[in-house]
Amino acid sequence: MTRLSNRFGSRLIAFAVLTLATTLHAGAQQQSEGLPLDAPRVGTLITVDVSTNRAYLFRDGVLIRRSNAATGSNKILRSGRSVWWFRTPRGRHQVVRKIKDPVWKKPDWAFIEEGKKVPSPQSPLREERGKMGKYALDLGERVMIHGTNDPKSIGRRVSHGCIRLPNDMIAFLWREVEVGTEVYIFDSDPATGGLKGSETGLNDLDM
Repeated sequence: MTRLSNRFGSRLIAFAVLTLATTLHAGAQQQSEGLPLDAPRVGTLITVDVSTNRAYLFRDGVLIRRSNAATGSNKILRSGRSVWWFRTPRGRHQVVRKIKDPVWKKPDWAFIEEGKKVPSPQSPLREERGKMGKYALDLGERVMIHGTNDPKSIGRRVSHGCIRLPNDMIAFLWREVEVGTEVYIFDSDPATGGLKGSETGLNDLDM
């Protein structure tokens, strides 16, 4: 009888320890800054929290580096029948190419915003060097993670959809990540995430 009770007690203790470990592991996942529960935990991953304007680099779920970031302002610009919504797109993306010394090709809205006449698509006025820093990670659909010549913008919602990083952070990412690296953009606090509703008819554009 005593031997049976000891065996039962040992199993009960083992079960309690396993339950506690599982609970602590789940709690640690929930509390991991910059890494939502539904984000990948295998391989290299860049995450961007639009609610806090922070960017992170993880490897196998372990934080490697983080920094402040600038994200989309959520402003809407209208001109005639054209409408642009300057919002950083949430969800899963991938680095489709790495660019050194990127050149910003100013879209129509940039001239409209400045109150200037929109030039022809081939006009040299559309090319602006240095604006995006020395490095950029292209996520496709005209959205990039890049540096900036305006460091005061970092940490704010001031971009036209792209994610701006301090130049040392984007240089680090450019060296450390490969084409195909996943990028997860999310709101840790959806209440602060900006405008709600459909994006139909609105364009997410860069810078």
